[in-house]
Amino acid sequence: MAFSTTIQHVEKPVPVTPNTPSNDIGDALFSMVILSVYGAQMSKKSVRKLKRQFFLTTLKLKAKSLFSPRASVSDRTLIYILLGIALIALIVLAPVAALVLAIIALVLILAGVI
Repeated sequence: MAFSTTIQHVEKPVPVTPNTPSNDIGDALFSMVILSVYGAQMSKKSVRKLKRQFFLTTLKLKAKSLFSPRASVSDRTLIYILLGIALIALIVLAPVAALVLAIIALVLILAGVI
């Protein structure tokens, strides 16, 4: 009796990323194109009214997004920013101290302390 094995190729599932728009200007332009195609079938008065409504809606959404709470900045990011500012200031004032600070920061980052 013969013993045989087969190898089956298993494909890894492809992670699905959500299709979110990243460019606000592109979205506005695209919606204006759609609006103009739709408006080609309407009268001038109704197209103007629709454009005003569209403009006011986008203005309201923009104002709402300006006042909405944003994600807080992590401590690690703040430390990196402060280290960068200190390094730039020391490069101007004392280049040797800037070199020492850069080496210390590099060692701390590579050690995983920061």
